[in-house]
Amino acid sequence: MAFSRELPPGGLLTRRFMNRDIVVYRTRSGTARAIEAYCPHLGAHFGHGGSVQDEELRCPFHGFRYSVAGRCTYSPYGTPPPAARLGMLELREVCGVLMVWHGPPDQQVWEIDPPAEELGWRTMRTKKLRFHSHPQEITENSVDSGHFGVLHGFDGVRTIDPIVVDGPRLRTRYAFTRPLPLMGGVSTEIYVRVDGLGFSIVELEAAGWAIRQLVLSTPIGEREVAVHVGTTVRSRGRTASSRAAWMPVEAVLERIALRIVVTELRRDQEIWDHKVYLDRPAIAAGDGPIAKYRAWTRQFYPRKES
Repeated sequence: MAFSRELPPGGLLTRRFMNRDIVVYRTRSGTARAIEAYCPHLGAHFGHGGSVQDEELRCPFHGFRYSVAGRCTYSPYGTPPPAARLGMLELREVCGVLMVWHGPPDQQVWEIDPPAEELGWRTMRTKKLRFHSHPQEITENSVDSGHFGVLHGFDGVRTIDPIVVDGPRLRTRYAFTRPLPLMGGVSTEIYVRVDGLGFSIVELEAAGWAIRQLVLSTPIGEREVAVHVGTTVRSRGRTASSRAAWMPVEAVLERIALRIVVTELRRDQEIWDHKVYLDRPAIAAGDGPIAKYRAWTRQFYPRKES
């Protein structure tokens, strides 16, 4: 939905989500909330003139104010109308990212399981992309090992840890050689962590470096997806002086890593923009565990009536 640094205290953002506007704001004390975009009083859009006043959200039309629980706390006419309550959305702040919940009506909200926050990770570099696709297909890239070599040119792709699913979580690990100009090939190992269809972390080890990549898919319309991408490097410095010495190299490496991620996603985009989704694909033995992945994704949709 958004990176945390996009929303400072007192900030307010409008985002497209599931073919509608929502508003995300942060109070002066740092509490973040996500709400339906329109004031329940007379329908003004909070993203067009609304403001955060200390711990409350103020409507730009008549000045009604709302608490972080969604209750109207102030009306210029006296007692606030009881029906004036904000449409609240579940929001979590994980790994420097603001995530909004969407799931079937009968599914309880589950929590994202982030990696342990080890010391040494630098500030993430980010980029926002837009694709004609669906979050399920973007995440399917994580298990479609057959396309790693054909589309992305990786050599010697092998599975280290087969796909494991646990409720809304999916984990797997691969190794391959990534061709790079002037370097021939770099042996690379990736650990893929997927929570739901919108939150993916790839932890990568290559040439002695630890790199973390975020790929976050937000559905904004009919087969339209905003993808927030981020990369960060774990610093090799262990003292203040060594961290300062490594900083220029790490900054360059982060820029290169982000550029590589975006380039590889652009390769996928050429396919996503023109493909169709097949309910019953003719899956081959070398495709990877696509069938298991698709069975896992069914939990994120309303159950079909039998």
